Order: sequence, then C-alpha cells, then structure tokens
Amino acid sequence: MKNVNLTFNFIGVCVVDWHSAFRFFHETLGLNFKLEPKFGDWAMFGGGWEAYYHEGSRSAIFELFDNGQAVIERHWGLNQGIRPGFHVSNLQRTVEGLTIPFTLAERPWGNTAEFSSMEGIRFAFAEIPNTPYSDDLSVPYIGHVAIKCANFEAMQDFYGDVLGFTPAEAGPDYAVLAQPDGHPLVILEPGGASTFDPHDPPNVDNAVRNFPIFISLMTSDVQAAYAYLQSKNVTVLREITSHTDWGGTDFHIADSDGNGIQVVQYG
Repeated sequence: MKNVNLTFNFIGVCVVDWHSAFRFFHETLGLNFKLEPKFGDWAMFGGGWEAYYHEGSRSAIFELFDNGQAVIERHWGLNQGIRPGFHVSNLQRTVEGLTIPFTLAERPWGNTAEFSSMEGIRFAFAEIPNTPYSDDLSVPYIGHVAIKCANFEAMQDFYGDVLGFTPAEAGPDYAVLAQPDGHPLVILEPGGASTFDPHDPPNVDNAVRNFPIFISLMTSDVQAAYAYLQSKNVTVLREITSHTDWGGTDFHIADSDGNGIQVVQYG
C-alpha cells in the first residue's frame, strides 16, 4: 500500500430535501456550517478543517449534499449501511439537552444514543472510553462510523486487509478497526441488509450519492490507490475523474457489502 495511505476525509450525507435537512442539522442540533454558493446545495458542518483537530487526532468532516435517493423504508442496516457517530463525554447530558427522540444501546465498545435525521437517516451520539470527543455540538467530533454488515467476515477482511485499518477490539458480534493515528474508528456489526445495487447505480455521474451516507478517504497518490484497489478486485463505481471546480481528483468504489466510498487526492 505504498503511497496509498487511505485516511478519513469526510462523511457524506446525501438527502432528497436538502433545505429541510440543513435546518435539522443547524437549527435542531446546533451545528455550525460553511456554505459555498458555487457548489449549489452543499454545506460543511462543524466549522471547517481547523475545527476538527482534538488532542492530536482529526475528526471526519461532515458534508451535506443534495440529489440523494428516496426510499420507502430506511433504518440502519436497511437502505443505510453506514451510521456516523458523534463522540461526547457524557451521553446522558447530551441527550437531555436535545428535543428529539433517541434509542439508547450499550455495546462492549461503548454506549450510543441513536437518532433519526430527515428522511430517516440514522446518526448516533456515542460515549466511548479513551477516545477524543466534543461536548460542543456546534463543532461535533465524528469519532467513528458504524457499519451494519450483510457479510460480517468479508467486511472485516475489506476494511482490514484491503483498506489497511488495524483491528483494535473484537467480539463475536462486533469488530473495531483503527487508522494509524487511532481515530476515527470503523466499527463493524452484523445484521445489514442493504438493497442498493452497486453494480447498476442510477446516478453514474456521482455514484456515491446513491447512498444516504458514504465515506470519503484521502490518498496522496490517487493513481497508485486506484491501481492497488484494482489489484484487490474492488468494485469500481466510477473511474478516476478530475474536478476543476473543487480542485480534486477522485474515483468511487464499493466495499464488500456495496456501500459507496470516495477515494480522493486534492491539489
């Protein structure tokens, strides 16, 4: 994986009703935002790159996009494989400070409070020992993405052996994988049943927007990353494309369950 160095860039959230979703994240949750009119309906939440460094570890950025795919039914594991987790120090205090319903869960790796944003897209607040956090929701700390897996074993192989994340903790029904600097984490759990077909995406111009949540990974050499992932027989959703408007070159792939992933080099 020389020169590939895949690390978290941002979490993409793709919605049908962008303006309603924007109000939810800004007004209901209180997240700061940055807009760029030339990109149309787009927002980056939390305050920009400089706001995401905490104790030597960088949070994933959260970007909101339009042109999401409408579905009749959605929950984490059905029409949504990936669920971002905002890390906080006191889960109970965070939940009490908001006026939306939560579903609480205790897991071996930490406690979560799952909630639904617009269009049924699931997120969670999480209290996980020995991980960075932010108690200021205007600048949330995305410390992990949890993935509900249709094929639990294959997904461990994909994120570990193919993408290079390091196993940090595991049990019969979960696996925690870390980047070289420790965060953000990838947390895998069985029980997924996604209905998305990565081999026939309806939006060929921007394949990852077929998913309500997608992961963006940065690399220092997009050509090397593409060649490496091809050698691993990874499904390519869109070939390498240069973008003069935002100054990056990327391609889109699917993990072994079919979840969309962007791989991008800037500059």
